[in-house]
Amino acid sequence: MTSAAAVPFHAGPELSRAINRTDFFRLLKAAAQHYDFDNFTLARISEAATPFSERDVVITNVAERRMSLFVKTLKEALGTAKARTAQFLTTPVHGKSAALEGYPSDLVFNEFSGNTFLFIPLFTPEGRRYCLVLSGQRQEPDQGEVADILLDAMRIFDKLYEEILTQEISGRLTQRETEIVKWTSEGKTSAEIAIILGLSEHTVNSHITAAVRKLDAVNRVHMVAIALRNGLVS
Repeated sequence: MTSAAAVPFHAGPELSRAINRTDFFRLLKAAAQHYDFDNFTLARISEAATPFSERDVVITNVAERRMSLFVKTLKEALGTAKARTAQFLTTPVHGKSAALEGYPSDLVFNEFSGNTFLFIPLFTPEGRRYCLVLSGQRQEPDQGEVADILLDAMRIFDKLYEEILTQEISGRLTQRETEIVKWTSEGKTSAEIAIILGLSEHTVNSHITAAVRKLDAVNRVHMVAIALRNGLVS
C-alpha cells in the first residue's frame, strides 16, 4: 500500500481543495465513517439549555425531521448537567445514550438509541463557539482516539471557517444561497431544488439553514419573506 493510499479521504488533498458545502459535507462524512460513527452534525453553540437548536446547524447528515430527536438523545447521552453547560466546554466530552422514554419503540424513532456521542467544541479566531457532534453504534473512544478526532475536526473546521464561515459571519448570502432562496420562494421543496441544481438534499438544507441564520429568520417561510422584502429575490 502506498503512503498516498493510506491517507484517509478527509485528511488528504480533498481538504485543501474544499471550497463549498458539498465538499465539507463529504469531508465530515468521511471523517465520521473513518472513526466508525454514522452521524455528524456541525453546529453553532447555543446559549440555550440544550447544546444547540435546529437553526444552529451548519452541516449535518441527520435528516431535518430527525434533528430534534438527535439533540434530545445527545443531551441524554452527555447527561443533563453537562448538556446544560455545553457552551462552556473547552474539551471534548462523550457518552452513551440509552433508550429515550416517551418515544415509540419502533426502529424509526429509536435510530439514535444506544449510540455513542462525541461532542467536540470548536472556536473561530474571534472566539465564536461551534461544535462537531459524532454519533454511532460503537464503543466510547479512548483518550488517544479523541485526540486524533479532535485534530482532524480542527483541521476541517479551520478550512471551513476560511471558505464559508467568514462569509456567514458577515451576513452576506452566497450566490448558491441566493439561488436556493429564489427556488424556495417559487414553492420548490428541498428535494426538488436538489434535483434542479444537482446537489444533495442535505446540502440544500444546509444552504437554507445558513440563509435563515444570516437573514435572522425563524424558518424558511420567514426567510423568503425577508428576502423578498429586501429585494434579494424577485
